[in-house]
Amino acid sequence: MWIKKFHKDDSEDLRSPIPTQVVSNEEYLPRPQTPDQKKVEAIIHEMAETYGKKAGLSRRDFLKTANGMALAFVAMNQVFGNYFQAHAEELTDIDAISELMVRNQFIFDVQTHHVATGKTEPLGFRIMAWPFNEALKGKKPANDDLRFNNYVKEVFLDSEVSIACLSGIASKVLDVINVDEMVESRNTVNNMAGSNRMVCHGPIAPYIPNFMEEAERQATELNVDAWKFYTGVFNIDEEYSWWMDDEELIYPFYEKIKSWGKNIVCAHKGLPFRPPRPGETDFTHPRDIKKASKDHPEINFVVYHSGFRDQNMNLPPEDTYLDENAYLPYTTDLCKDRIENPHMSNVYMELGTTFGHTVITHPKICAHLLGQIINAFGVDRVLFGTDAIWWGSPQWQIEAFRRFQIPEEMQEKFGYPEITDDDKAKILGLNAAKLYSIDVPSTIQKISDDRMAQLKNAYLAEGGKPSNNIYGWVMS
Repeated sequence: MWIKKFHKDDSEDLRSPIPTQVVSNEEYLPRPQTPDQKKVEAIIHEMAETYGKKAGLSRRDFLKTANGMALAFVAMNQVFGNYFQAHAEELTDIDAISELMVRNQFIFDVQTHHVATGKTEPLGFRIMAWPFNEALKGKKPANDDLRFNNYVKEVFLDSEVSIACLSGIASKVLDVINVDEMVESRNTVNNMAGSNRMVCHGPIAPYIPNFMEEAERQATELNVDAWKFYTGVFNIDEEYSWWMDDEELIYPFYEKIKSWGKNIVCAHKGLPFRPPRPGETDFTHPRDIKKASKDHPEINFVVYHSGFRDQNMNLPPEDTYLDENAYLPYTTDLCKDRIENPHMSNVYMELGTTFGHTVITHPKICAHLLGQIINAFGVDRVLFGTDAIWWGSPQWQIEAFRRFQIPEEMQEKFGYPEITDDDKAKILGLNAAKLYSIDVPSTIQKISDDRMAQLKNAYLAEGGKPSNNIYGWVMS
């Protein structure tokens, strides 16, 4: 059955600073916990019991500390191999963590979500999942944990995120927040902070009634910061799947947004809700990016999830999933397109969910993913996103990305680059800042003492701690 990850953790007293099971944001079906993830979970909690006692803390409280976060990556290395910079001395010495990790860094999370006030979590996916899970029929979950107030806590108080992008889907079936509500959240945060802490997407699709008029309203009245496509919706309720290189359907939109100066188009690619049936076309495939980007060089196209296909499928062990060339369905296809087409310099790869999923289940696949997209697109065209708050606070993914490294043997065999600290700084925020025309030095100066920073300082001074909640769905 499906259950909220943090409810499962509470029932088993197994709350961890990093997820030990893939969660779903209802854009795909959740997967069972793998044997390796069970091993990681067991090591984390056994070690936390030991080191928590040494620190005079309960296991749960120890796992809320920086030492507890480091412990999780030590456990990951024990199971998967040395993919993370993590050392035993970090488990007891906070100074050892400070020496290893960069702080006061500009972080731009380009993929975050929350549910609008007054709305329940979307039942559309759950209705379609009833054949898989009878226990979901007619159930309407509580969702205070996914609303605005907790979003602010998890994203801005419990993590190092400097600026966040709020995203959504233009779908009546999948909607948890509409564009007006998204803009209200952005404006509320920015007005409260006294600085620009949030940007937001304008979810748009050609099946929306009065499509072009609505796009103009979003651009001129709401002043959305970028656009968001979801091309692989279900063909129900007058909605339909479509391609981004359909000249008749979507090219008039591209011409209009150029005149409005809104030239960032983000698209959900990969991560289909279910595997395509025989003979069925998967419109989440990124095959349409090549032509769309060539025909519209003034527009920047951001491929969300890096087009990675297999989130919702039951990935086998990495050595059987990967062929000798490390082919990653959809992502490798798009990388090949980029290598063969130099004009695609206006295409960016985004890491939301794809990084979070692979780094905790198959670090080797994660290494191949990062190596391939950096080689194909260049480190300047990779953006950091987390899919928070479905995955909880962005902080664990920030820590994981800082600590992660492609092993030397993979660098040598496949020609992947070492990911340097400068590379990580670009991916974690500097690339997105450039894309969104944000001046980083002046922004850092403004946000260092804005009202959000003051709120965070007060929160920490009063003993505020991360919840370690993971809000998405898992299979129990």
